Amino acid sequence: MRALLLSLLIRQHMALKEKFSAKYPHAWLVWEAGAWNVPEEQNVSATRLPMMDLRDCLPAGDALCFELMGVAERGPLKLGRAEHNTFVVNDATVSREQLALHPTPEGRWTVERLAHSRPVTVNGGTLEPEQPRVLQPGDELKVGDVRLTFHDAVSFNARIGRIAAQVLAQASSPPPR
Repeated sequence: MRALLLSLLIRQHMALKEKFSAKYPHAWLVWEAGAWNVPEEQNVSATRLPMMDLRDCLPAGDALCFELMGVAERGPLKLGRAEHNTFVVNDATVSREQLALHPTPEGRWTVERLAHSRPVTVNGGTLEPEQPRVLQPGDELKVGDVRLTFHDAVSFNARIGRIAAQVLAQASSPPPR
């Protein structure tokens, strides 16, 4: 499974334009920028881009994007803090094995909170353990202090396109005096 930074995908979108959706035709789960609770030290850091001259890049934060490619034979895509998960979210507020994502025969995705994991909310509502829920584009999952946003291919392409347009507009405007 691929995990790519949002900033890289925005640059890809600017370069590929309408070919972007053909290169990235899958659903995505985006680990939104925010506080990151490092498990070993229990420090809180902010996930941010390096502070160099990155005028052509992104606003203040970056996000990690997990490409969801459902291969039913492999079983569910699991997310958690432990290294054996498909998607590792190394944050102290996330369980070792937190949730599972399942592709449906119709091409949609369901999310399931695993038994004995910490609470998960979807759009503010509690996700009960072992009760799968169909995900809709734009659904926000809160896992501990981590915010994840689900996108199907169309909504992800639209999100990336909006941000790319903002970046291009900022780059073409004259610098403030």
